[in-house]
Formats: sequence, C-alpha cells, structure tokens
Amino acid sequence: MNSYMIVASFKEGVTPEDIRELIPAEQAQAQILKDKGLLGDIKVAMPRRTVFLEAFAETEEEVQAVIESLPFAQIWDLEYYLTTPPAGKV
Repeated sequence: MNSYMIVASFKEGVTPEDIRELIPAEQAQAQILKDKGLLGDIKVAMPRRTVFLEAFAETEEEVQAVIESLPFAQIWDLEYYLTTPPAGKV
C-alpha cells in the first residue's frame, strides 16, 4: 500500500459556519477510515485554512475516493502527493 499526503485548502467563500455544520459527519467518517487503515494523521493549520491528511491506498484514484468520502471534501480544493518511499518499503 502506498502512502499519500493530501493538502486540502478550504475553497474561497467557505465560512466558519459551513465548517462547523460538517464537523460531526467529518469526525465520524474520518474514524471509519482510520479504523480501516486508510487514513492516518490529520493536521489542521486554520490560520492558513489548510488541512494536511495522510492516507493509504494502492493508487491515486483509490486515495482520491477515500478522501472524497469525507464530508469536508466538498468544501476543499485538494492536492495529492505520493510520498517516498512507499509505506512499508525501505
């Protein structure tokens, strides 16, 4: 399985209220993905309106599907980066 770093920036016009409304669903889905081993660390830099997510999948298409299952994905602009070396490989 490969490791990816996803950089998620809140889209222009997203308000704090938009974010707060989605938090319960986001937390629930993130926990499901973590329990499945598909999502790792999540780091938030709110002053920069940016979130950094670690995710795991075989392909970029699969990791996109994982991230797009998060409710916040609808209010994020997303960038995907395959990390090296891939998870579990030296």
